[in-house]
Amino acid sequence: MSGPNQTAIDQSFCQRFRVCLTGGNGSAPVVWISDQTDISILSYLSAVRGVRQLPTRISDEELEQKIADGFGSQGGAVTRLQSDAKNGSLNDEAKVDSIIVKEINGIILDCIRKGASDIHFEPGERELLCRARLDGMLVEHKHLPREQVAETLSRIKIMSGLDIAEKRRPQDGRIRFPVDDRTVDIRVSIIPTDFGEKAVLRLLDKQSLRLNLRELGFSPSQFQLFVERIALPYGIILVTGPTGSGKTTTLYAVLQHLKSPAVNISTVEDPIEYNLEGISQTQVKPDINLTFAAMLRAILRQDPNIIMIGEIRDRETLDIAIQASLTGHLVLSTVHTNSAVATVTRLLDMGAEPYLLASSLKLIVAQRLVRKLCQQCASNRLDDLYHTAARKLVTTLTDGARSSTGCSACSSTGYRGRTAIYELLPIDEEISVAINAGASEQEILSLARRGGFQTMAETASTLVNSGVTCPIEVLRELGS
Repeated sequence: MSGPNQTAIDQSFCQRFRVCLTGGNGSAPVVWISDQTDISILSYLSAVRGVRQLPTRISDEELEQKIADGFGSQGGAVTRLQSDAKNGSLNDEAKVDSIIVKEINGIILDCIRKGASDIHFEPGERELLCRARLDGMLVEHKHLPREQVAETLSRIKIMSGLDIAEKRRPQDGRIRFPVDDRTVDIRVSIIPTDFGEKAVLRLLDKQSLRLNLRELGFSPSQFQLFVERIALPYGIILVTGPTGSGKTTTLYAVLQHLKSPAVNISTVEDPIEYNLEGISQTQVKPDINLTFAAMLRAILRQDPNIIMIGEIRDRETLDIAIQASLTGHLVLSTVHTNSAVATVTRLLDMGAEPYLLASSLKLIVAQRLVRKLCQQCASNRLDDLYHTAARKLVTTLTDGARSSTGCSACSSTGYRGRTAIYELLPIDEEISVAINAGASEQEILSLARRGGFQTMAETASTLVNSGVTCPIEVLRELGS
C-alpha cells in the first residue's frame, strides 16, 4: 500500500497515527480511522498528500486488521498488537506520541486561556524551551526534554497540515484549535535551526479581539476626532507604528464600526488575521502575482465604498490608493513610521505627488501598545527610578500615579493587559497647503500644535497620572 503522493505512508505511520488508506491506483482512496485515531492526522493527509475523502470509522481491532492486510503482516503479529492494545500495553513509540499530544494540547490551551499572542518552541543544545508572549513580552512557559524536539515538531506539523518529512525548508500552516465553546485560529511558522526546527504559533483568538472603538484607548477628544474622520465618504486614513503596535486591530475596529448593509467593504491583507462577517477579505499571493496593487485594481471594479489595504509598501500601491481616494472611495491602510508627522515625509519619499497627497490624506494615527498596571498590586509608592522615568517623559506626577510590585494575579510581572496610546494628525486645509508647498516635518508639527495636536508621550502622561500605566513602561515603548 502506498500514499497518494510524496513519500509512502508506511505501516509504522499507519499504526502510529491509527489511520489506514486502501484503494488508490486511479480510484479515490478510502480513509479508515478508529476511536484511537489522532484526528489532526486528517488535516495532514488533506493538505500535504491530497487525500480529501471523508473518513470511515471502524473499531480499532478492525483498523489494525486493515493495516495488516494492506502491508501483508502476519496474523500472529496482528493478534499480538490487538492483545497489547486491549491490555493497555502499547509500544514505547505510541506512549511517547500520547504524551506529546497531551503536552502540546495542554501548552496551547494554557497559553490561550492566559491571553498569550504567540507561543515559541525553541530547540537548544540541552532542552526544548517553550516561551509565550504575554502583553507583548516573551516569558518562559515550559522546559521540555531535548529528546522531545523531533516528536514535538512532528506533532505541530501534523496539526497544521505540513509535511513532516520536510526539515530543511521553512513551512507555514494553520491550525483550528477547539477551546471551550469556540475555535481559535493558529498561524504556524516553522524554520530550521542549528539544534532542530523552531516553531512559532500565532494565536488568533477572536474572543480577545477588541473591535469596539470605545475600548481601543482613545481619549474623549481623540475619539470624537477619529469618529468624525472615518465617517468621511472618501480620502485616505492611515494608521502607523511598528510591528505589534495594534494597527490591524484598530483598522478592524473601524471596519466593524462602518459595516452596514448599505456599504460595500473590501480588504486586501497579508495575511488575513481574522475573518470579519459581512466584509470581503482577500489575501495577497505574490507567488502568483496577486500583489496589493494587482488586487486593488481588481477591487476597484467591484463597486466598493470602503477599501482596507493591509500595508502600503511601494509606490505602485500608494499611487492606486491615492487615485481610489480621489475618485470617491474611503481608503484605510497602514505604514511603518515612528510618528504621525513622519508619515507625510515617508509617503513623499515613496514618490507620492505632494499636491495629490495633500488632497487625499484626511487623518494619520500613530500608536503604540503599553502594558497596564495590575490593579491587584498597584500602590502609590513611587521609587527613584519611577521619578527619573517621569522626568524623562516630561511628566508632572499627580496623586493618581501608581506603581506595582507584582503578585499572583499578574504572574509577578506587575502588569495585566495592554492599552493603546495615540497621536492623531488631522489633515486640515492649512496642513494640506503646507504639504503641497513642501513643508518640513517641524513646520507641519508646528501647524498641528496650533490645532491642539498631542504627541503619544503627552497622551501617555494622562494614563500615567490616572494610574493606568507607568512612565517606565511608556519609555520602554517610545524610547528614552
